[in-house]
Amino acid sequence: YPVCSEVRGSEVNFVIIPNGLSWTRAQNYCRTHHTDLASVRNMAENQKIQGMLSGGGVFWFGLFRDPWKWSDGSNSSFSFWKTGQPNNNNRNQTCVAADFSQSGAWEDWPCDMERAFICYGPGEWYGPGEWYGPGECYGPGSR
Repeated sequence: YPVCSEVRGSEVNFVIIPNGLSWTRAQNYCRTHHTDLASVRNMAENQKIQGMLSGGGVFWFGLFRDPWKWSDGSNSSFSFWKTGQPNNNNRNQTCVAADFSQSGAWEDWPCDMERAFICYGPGEWYGPGEWYGPGECYGPGSR
């Protein structure tokens, strides 16, 4: 299982970080080591990520409720909610994860849950990550 994986799109590179962090910590990690949490702006981008995750899994990406907006400020109206979602169960589900065991369909979750996550960085990619410690996955030159 790779520590970091990447998907190169025509305009964006996705980096999969399997280490579980809360949504806010994942956002901080992506902003520090890459660019930001990924914005999934269309089905093609969703499918590119799906292609990297043969085992499925639920991953944070950059959508949150305030009302719904993207972490990186993207202006995309694309959505791919799982049936019955978003449901804001217990009125504390303000962050969004994609379930890649179900085609990457979106679900709202409490932001403090620890999940793997997807970063992106248009026009930049640092190569496969190296393991430096729990919750850390860096590209070459970013130690």
